[in-house]
Amino acid sequence: MPALLLLLISLFIGSSAAAAKLSSIVAELNLQALESTFDAPKVDALLASSGNHLTSHDRRSAAVLVSAGILRASDLNDESSITTAFERYKLASVGKSDHLMGPFGDAVTLSRLNKIGDHDELLREEGFINSLQQLLSEGVITGYDLRKVNISAGFDPQRTLTYSHSSVVHLKQLNALLKSENINGLLYAAPKVSAFLFRDEWGVPGDNVETLVDGTRVVHGREWVVFFEFATAAEKLDFHRVVTRYAKKDDENEQGLIADAWWQPFYYSETMIEAFEYINLILLRSDKTEATLTVLPEKVASVTEALADQPFNTTIEDVWVNKPFYRFLQGDYK
Repeated sequence: MPALLLLLISLFIGSSAAAAKLSSIVAELNLQALESTFDAPKVDALLASSGNHLTSHDRRSAAVLVSAGILRASDLNDESSITTAFERYKLASVGKSDHLMGPFGDAVTLSRLNKIGDHDELLREEGFINSLQQLLSEGVITGYDLRKVNISAGFDPQRTLTYSHSSVVHLKQLNALLKSENINGLLYAAPKVSAFLFRDEWGVPGDNVETLVDGTRVVHGREWVVFFEFATAAEKLDFHRVVTRYAKKDDENEQGLIADAWWQPFYYSETMIEAFEYINLILLRSDKTEATLTVLPEKVASVTEALADQPFNTTIEDVWVNKPFYRFLQGDYK
């Protein structure tokens, strides 16, 4: 069969499959009546040149789904993108929906950051925490975070950075700072419990620092896991630039920073960023909670071996972390 004919057949099949998917999603979401209100000019304004291979009816279905936030116009280029976007939407009910604070720089976001929730439910996971504390005391890991299970489900990894901090004031100021720098997106936040090795160079330890029997000092934190979901993937680097300039401490009494800046801010991407360093994220899951361990690739084998007897579901993910935190994993403090 001629190559051109094969190409035309594959394009036809792909277009048909995509169209069927669009119609079925509209039906599943009960948006048919809304679809009937979309005229051609509105559809064209929403989709521009995307989805030109679709019929006028299918373009109308696509425009409805774009308006509902299920798809982006660029997803119309192939069926797999449509399927991925819809699956991500369904996963959102598992993880992200309950933790939406709002758009960057919006007054409602500032208000909701006062009501993120408390850490009581996580702190009741004593068995989980004791197991992790043992790994810390043995030097197997440098720290851990404990958070609600599957909390990261539903986010678009291309456009999302996962951030951690212990100060709500810091998060409020960072939220407004992003808007002032013309960075757009949505902020999600939830409680997490953390523990990590204290670096002597950080200064005088606070009340939340415990000294273990062997002299190792561990910081115990009631922190927040924050998901910054940007309007575009490129804004991940813009975020990195802003944090490096205004939210990372380089000197003890440095001025011109937002409140509670850390020596080594902690944020990571599930997709590669050139300016970041590759590490592994080990996830240990129970029914209600999950622990995340940030581990250098060369140490993954020893950590997983130490976890072999633990009664948790374990997965290993590739992530890319900012360089200051990468240096923390290597034993540095800046």
